[in-house]
Amino acid sequence: MRDFVYTNKSIEECYGCKACEQICPKNAITMSENEEGFQYPHIDTSKCVDCGLCQCVCPTQMENISVLFHVTPQTVSAAWNPNLSERLESTSGGMFFLLACQFINERGVVYGADYREDLTVFHCRFDDSEALKRARGSKYVQSDINDTFLQVRTDLKNGRKVLFSGTPCQIAGLRLFLRKPYDNLFTIDLVCHGVPSPFFFKKNLTFLEKEYGDHVVDFKFRAKKKSGWRSYVKYVFNQRKPIWDFLGKNYYTHAFHLGYFNRASCYTCDFSRSERVGDITLSDFWGAEKHCRSLKKARKWGFNLVMCNTPQGRSLYETVLKYVESMECPVEWAIQGDVRLRHTEQRPGMRDKAYKLLSEKGYAYMSSVYGIKESLPQRLIPAWAKNLIREIQSRI
Repeated sequence: MRDFVYTNKSIEECYGCKACEQICPKNAITMSENEEGFQYPHIDTSKCVDCGLCQCVCPTQMENISVLFHVTPQTVSAAWNPNLSERLESTSGGMFFLLACQFINERGVVYGADYREDLTVFHCRFDDSEALKRARGSKYVQSDINDTFLQVRTDLKNGRKVLFSGTPCQIAGLRLFLRKPYDNLFTIDLVCHGVPSPFFFKKNLTFLEKEYGDHVVDFKFRAKKKSGWRSYVKYVFNQRKPIWDFLGKNYYTHAFHLGYFNRASCYTCDFSRSERVGDITLSDFWGAEKHCRSLKKARKWGFNLVMCNTPQGRSLYETVLKYVESMECPVEWAIQGDVRLRHTEQRPGMRDKAYKLLSEKGYAYMSSVYGIKESLPQRLIPAWAKNLIREIQSRI
């Protein structure tokens, strides 16, 4: 048994995209979880015939991925769905759901991230708009790709139009797996800030279920209905009423924003750059309202950064232009506003002991010792008031 497709690389460089597992003609590669809950490939040398396909599709190799980057975006826009009820259900401006719904309406199929019944995150195939609602909203957990690359290849060969959404390393893995371009493939990469493991997320859910005495059936990372964009996380339970918690008070989301529990490869990610691998790049458009005051009103309920990186991406974006509010912007606004369009974020010292402490001390200990500690006056200030204070500060 060998630990990685490259003998001259550390397994920690692996992104977990599963391209190697799905390309192997001998089924010699299997993914298994390490002690942190991340999946890594292992090669059964008794089955391996040294064909080299796994190395050809691995996005850890710069020589593999260098040809995938689109150097200059064709257009950069701030955009949002003006339908507020739909926008409320999305993390930012609702552009992914709008693009994906239109794609399905034109007889395409969409691949995106969903929750399983146990709230593990996985990629799956959607061919109707109602089911697609499950892919709406950010999920700050590493998604299990499953065999979706194989499914995509089958769809493409059958002439179906395919839209695949994922992190840049997943998009790179898919494109390398396919081995050639397809005119009927459209890709959306997300500006990713790193992925914690399903193991850490499960610890979070178990803690919440113990604290509130009910089974968690849904977890919304950035729910808007209370007071707008970015303030709340929402826990949906089997029987009791949903709980809205301030984003920073939940230790999982707090630690995510500090980068304590990301996959090891996230700290050396080759995709944290303005050159992108997807036809379209979607994200929050951080700081755009500082350059254009007319965007301040739209910020309350969120808007997207939409980078059209290829003619394919631009043609996809144009299918929804008549349904959206948008404004073209210089690419520099996007790069200035988001560090992950410039470089990777430094691995924090806490990362070296985070998972060990989580396993040995438990989630409750981590939350109480390393979580946000609000003073009594801070706890008494409602979130809408905190948002108002932030808005006033942003105008000064």
